[in-house]
This record gives sequence, structure tokens and C-alpha cells, in this order.
Amino acid sequence: MVAAPLPWYSFPRMHPIARAKVMVLASVLALAALACAGTPITPDKITSPGEALFNGRVKPDVNCYKCHNGDGTGTLRGPNLAKRVPGLTDQEIAKAIIEGPGLMPSFKDKLDPGQIEQITQWLRQRFPKAQ
Repeated sequence: MVAAPLPWYSFPRMHPIARAKVMVLASVLALAALACAGTPITPDKITSPGEALFNGRVKPDVNCYKCHNGDGTGTLRGPNLAKRVPGLTDQEIAKAIIEGPGLMPSFKDKLDPGQIEQITQWLRQRFPKAQ
């Protein structure tokens, strides 16, 4: 009779203390990854429709703040937009929202052109074009 393989999380050849250390480390890393999510701006401080969209206040599945923080200054998940937006044209900002460069998800099926324009206008106002 052949024994069934052990699941990956059983660590069959590890000493129990080593196994416990690995599990604690994995848990800490998982919590750290969750903790680096951004914080949305509170509704009473939102001043524009684009800012409300960016912060997930209009459409919960449009949650730019989770990676870029509510004010666009970035987190461990996403870059500080103050360093990127000034060097982009409005068309390039809209393209990034639509296509999702790199690890950023695409929002083309979640936002209509007017909403993309609102976010673009808010980002441009917040981070003016480089001179």
C-alpha cells in the first residue's frame, strides 16, 4: 500500500520548532502585505468627483487608494503619483487608467470616459505638469 503524499503545509522533514518559526514568519509577512494597503480620504475631505472615484467612494471596485493611498502619495503596493503624474500628458494618464501598466489592473470596464476624465483632472490638479 502506498502512502498518500502529505500536503505542502505539513513540512514533514522539519523539526517542530523550525516548522513553527516558518509558520510565524509566513503569518507576519502576510499581515505586513495587507497592512501596506493605502487609506482612503474621508468623505468630508473629498473636494472633487475625481478624488471621490479615486478613493472608492463612488464605485467600490474602483479603489485606486489601496495601492496609491487616498492622496496619491503611494504605498508599498503602488508608486507615489507625485513622482509620475507631472511627467505624463493627460492622455498618458488616461491610458494608464484604462490599460493598467505593469502590475496595475485595468479599469477600462469599470469606468466610463467621463469618469476617467474626472480622475485625470483630479490627478493633474493634485500633481501639476512639470515645467
